[in-house]
Amino acid sequence: MIERKSTIKKLIAIGVLTLLFVILTLLSGSSDVCEFFATTFARAWIYVFGHIFSVLPFSAYELFLIAAIVLAIVFVVYLFVFWVKRKWNRLLSMTLIAIITVFTFLNIYTATATMTYNRCELPDEIYTRYSSNDLTFDEALELANIIIDGANEAYEQTEHNSAGNIVYPFSFDELCNMMKDEYKCLDNKYFSSYTPSGKRIINKTIMSELHITGVFFAPFGEANINGNENNLYLPQTLAHEIAHSKGVMREYQADIVSYYVLLQSNNQYLRYGAYVKCLSAALNIVSLYPDSQSEYDNLQSRIDDRIFLERKNYSEFYGQFHHLDDLGEFFNDLYLKLQKQPDGTGSYVKPGEIIDTGEVDNDDKPIVEVLSFSGVQNLLITMYKQGKLK
Repeated sequence: MIERKSTIKKLIAIGVLTLLFVILTLLSGSSDVCEFFATTFARAWIYVFGHIFSVLPFSAYELFLIAAIVLAIVFVVYLFVFWVKRKWNRLLSMTLIAIITVFTFLNIYTATATMTYNRCELPDEIYTRYSSNDLTFDEALELANIIIDGANEAYEQTEHNSAGNIVYPFSFDELCNMMKDEYKCLDNKYFSSYTPSGKRIINKTIMSELHITGVFFAPFGEANINGNENNLYLPQTLAHEIAHSKGVMREYQADIVSYYVLLQSNNQYLRYGAYVKCLSAALNIVSLYPDSQSEYDNLQSRIDDRIFLERKNYSEFYGQFHHLDDLGEFFNDLYLKLQKQPDGTGSYVKPGEIIDTGEVDNDDKPIVEVLSFSGVQNLLITMYKQGKLK
């Protein structure tokens, strides 16, 4: 009789949790509802649990992931044992508990993360869409030169080892504190006021094999960084994951926010990686204009060769991890699509909109009309017009 009542209670709990999940999933299709959740429930949850888990000197997300895997294995073993021994009541009870646990997690994650993926666009002051009509060729050249000069200057003013890789004069904890100060430049209410510290993943080899450099876990409010991520793009990776904690879950938007913050920094160690990341986008803006090949080649030649070497070193370092990269790509793509990002891992980049006019220029290149520049290019143009590029 007691077991029957317990089973009924579990079934009722499953019914309620399932209904809640369905309701949240349906509501996530409305950007207005998602904006409400992002600025209220999700923001409050991340603030509270981010502070709670910040006292731990290790990643709670990593511990949670390991525990989940171990418990899943134990669960399967027990199910098999109960099945063999025909202990149907225990089998049913354990299965129901597992279902309750899964749906509880799904509801929390949907309310704190999935909703935020589908909120309104970034504020215009940070991101505005521009076309080729909004930027003259001379302005495009000036913008590209600013980024190149910034990257070259940042390289000269930062320490590098004999291999050409950057050496940071501060610890990871110091970097986290510095990043909190940098993020104070976001004073728009669109962003949460809470900025968490980063956590480094101990199982860095597995994370590297999966080609994952960072993970933000909304239920714990943690910005987690791959332990191998210790050189060229470390500040940018940390800034990207922190952007998620500020309420920016879409991947290309998190990149945009991280560049917006870092390119305004007075610290060359923080700016350097962001400059390097933006070089290609800045040069590509110039290449979209007719008769630009000679100017493009000149800009390319102005980039310090040591920067190309460092980018090559970074690519070769992660290139050695190739056993699980396809698996990592598959699960990341699946995860993003489940968050209603139809492009999956393609959503890390916001492509531009270009029309081929059918004509060619004096360099024998197609003449195009840019209806909208790419995501990063729009950010650079926004900052350029605001005078915020240094």
